Amino acid sequence: MKYLFLLFLIYGCSESGGGGTSNKIPPAVTTKDPLATEMYGTYQALLAPINKTVSGHINGALTLARDKNEFIADVRFSGGPASILHTQNVHIGNKCPSETDDLNQDGYIDAEEGNKVYKGIVIPLDDDISSWRMGGGIYPAADEFGYYYYSKATDFNLLMEDLNEEDINPDDDFIKLPADKTFNVTQMVVIISGVSESVILPDSVSGRGRMTKHQALPIACGVIRKLTTTPGVIDNDHTGIPLPEGETIGGSSGGDDGADFNSDPSTGSMGNYGEDEVEGDDNLGSI
Repeated sequence: MKYLFLLFLIYGCSESGGGGTSNKIPPAVTTKDPLATEMYGTYQALLAPINKTVSGHINGALTLARDKNEFIADVRFSGGPASILHTQNVHIGNKCPSETDDLNQDGYIDAEEGNKVYKGIVIPLDDDISSWRMGGGIYPAADEFGYYYYSKATDFNLLMEDLNEEDINPDDDFIKLPADKTFNVTQMVVIISGVSESVILPDSVSGRGRMTKHQALPIACGVIRKLTTTPGVIDNDHTGIPLPEGETIGGSSGGDDGADFNSDPSTGSMGNYGEDEVEGDDNLGSI
């Protein structure tokens, strides 16, 4: 009986943690999926005009790409307001504003109405995409033909460090990633804003923050999607022109390394980039 009592006492101590070692398996610790598995590949948003009466016949696209640890953003924009600085930002959202979002029925979707469709700014596409503070509000400006090309790159880890920082000013338009969320750009949109101050806008059109109603007026939007194929259709130059024996069109292989792009979103194609490129920094302005 004495031995049974001792065994019971030892067993009870081990169960209660009183000096014994427990055989219980500790609860599993759940962690957020590593971001390294979340954001590889190429993503694109075809631009469609907003406020068409003043935006022009906008064409172009935003492309985001991560290759190893490099994160790249570029915007090709044409057909918009000429010689104007344009703010361009990646926002939380899964759709672009439509005519039904003109809540006061004044014929314009202003910045306040737009921000009811899409939410805060995650990445300002300014002079430094690694940090919303370091870019200094320096954005690209269109040339006299309403065209600009913008391209920036950063270390992906720097971008994520910035996105995961504490939001020191929750009242502004810039937001940080919630602790339980991973970086998923397919739940985001790009918004491009800005028209000439000479454009007559009704008093009912609102600005936003420190921007005037002309600076803040959204003129283009695109929903970001992941690309699964290379954009464009290869043009093999089937011209039907007879050639001397042994000669080819399109180089020594006979193929053309160009691509035929179509910007109509209804076709399911991936944008119209054109062939002209200029240095991104040459067209940067500050707001």
